[in-house]
Amino acid sequence: MEQIWVVKASGEKELFDPAKAKNALRRAGMSGKESDEALKLLHSKLRQNITTTKIYGLLYDIIEEMRPEVSHRYNLKRALLNIGPEGYEFEDFVGKLLTLQGYRTELRQNVQGKCVSHEIDVIAAKNHEAYAVECKFHNQPGAKCRIQTALYVYARYLDLAAGAKLGRCRNFTKPWLITNTKFSDDVVAYAECMDIPLLGWHYPFKEGLESMIDRTKCYPVTVINMGNDVLRRLLSKKIVTIFDIPESADRLAELSGVPHATAKEIVEHAAYAR
Repeated sequence: MEQIWVVKASGEKELFDPAKAKNALRRAGMSGKESDEALKLLHSKLRQNITTTKIYGLLYDIIEEMRPEVSHRYNLKRALLNIGPEGYEFEDFVGKLLTLQGYRTELRQNVQGKCVSHEIDVIAAKNHEAYAVECKFHNQPGAKCRIQTALYVYARYLDLAAGAKLGRCRNFTKPWLITNTKFSDDVVAYAECMDIPLLGWHYPFKEGLESMIDRTKCYPVTVINMGNDVLRRLLSKKIVTIFDIPESADRLAELSGVPHATAKEIVEHAAYAR
């Protein structure tokens, strides 16, 4: 097999790794035989210096043709980048995801600490624990959650803890940093040292954000291919996950104002993911 150089989102070049592509296909739910077949189809379309974005699109089209019912799982990483452009939609998504995990959640609450007031993206409570959740959203491939965010999260938690001792706010068990991408090594080291829970792409190992989403089937609406205008309409109506999509195309069209034919396609794709 000819060696193909690919261009990453950062501009760096690396050799195309069939094993990495196959892992993504298997994670999406394709069998080993189906994955090998998909890779053969992909290889016939590869060219030198092709971008990773182009490869992603080619593989998605192949999956849509072969196994449309698993395309949402392959599309998850990109879908989490597209849930913006601001962070509010990601906060809404995290709130709904944690609710399905048994947490009682509150969004964007202003809480008085010892020194200043803080807007907490998500308050997540379960049993006798309460977390002050910071949702760090990125909309660019390759972006990582950096150490400055972790330092801010812990400093804020210290002010809230001091405020709780003065009776100014509830007592938070811990802070919790959640991102839609990966964490830098510094963040992981600092979080382990300071006992800050983290949730992100592939972190914790085998219990990362993608695993929680697969387990609960709480997929963002962005796993379904749609135009930006349609997506904005859905998000404006707080349709953030596939569970928020009505099972009736008539109802979705009425609620969001999207054309009925588009609503029908969205409803059909949502049924695959549920």
